Amino acid sequence: MHCTTLFIWFILYSILGWIYETIYCSLKSLKWDNRGMLIGPYCPIYGVGAVLDVLLCGGLPGKGAVFLACMLGSAVLEYTTSYATERLFHAVWWDYSKIPLNVNGRICLSCSLCFGGAGILVLYGIHPYISRFTDAIPLYWQEPVALLFMAVFSADCVMTADSLVSLNAKLEAARNAVDLQISEKYSTFIENTKQNLSDSLNSIKEKISLEEFREKRVYEELKKMAYSMNWTQIRAIRSSVSFRRATYSDLGNKLRHTLSFHKKHCGEKDRGEEE
Repeated sequence: MHCTTLFIWFILYSILGWIYETIYCSLKSLKWDNRGMLIGPYCPIYGVGAVLDVLLCGGLPGKGAVFLACMLGSAVLEYTTSYATERLFHAVWWDYSKIPLNVNGRICLSCSLCFGGAGILVLYGIHPYISRFTDAIPLYWQEPVALLFMAVFSADCVMTADSLVSLNAKLEAARNAVDLQISEKYSTFIENTKQNLSDSLNSIKEKISLEEFREKRVYEELKKMAYSMNWTQIRAIRSSVSFRRATYSDLGNKLRHTLSFHKKHCGEKDRGEEE
């Protein structure tokens, strides 16, 4: 099998995986949910899984063996991908923590069983049509098509990686800025408390104002950060990306809410001006 054909299969299955994920998750949440970690309409993990399914499971004796191999293989692939992306970008794109029989929220038994069934569907139901489609294209046409796909896909990977690294740096800077301001405010709070030991009510009020100050500074830092984000970063933060294990996970979730608030606020403002 020529490598250009394999890469075209990878792209086609990645697109099919994105379509499935987006439709399923959009229907589940009753709102548009653009799945995938990249800008384009493809989920590479589906492309890798499907191509490995075709290459490694085609010679297995029967659907039972294919099901078992795909179930175990998908678990390894999902866990490895989740771990790698989290280590690289401090973010994850799926979380099975709330589903029974999961392992660190990265894989779960029910999804692995579904992927086992999907392996049978791909190998016996979908791939014969994909194979006939690519077989009908001469190799001298497949090569430029594969090169075009590779150029677009590679550029997408580079842009997404750069945006996520920059997003992590922005979140880290926002957290450090808030911590510094809180530290300065807390030092003032301690000094005031020492000078007013007899007045416990004022100390309590000062402590409450410290918590309010923190929330206000967090919001101000995130609002400032939102204005400096590019389209790729905004798309990532509004998508399924999660910061559940990062040290600034709370900031990541609050940033998503901040972006949603500003989008809604701007929409209402625009409608008011039109009226």
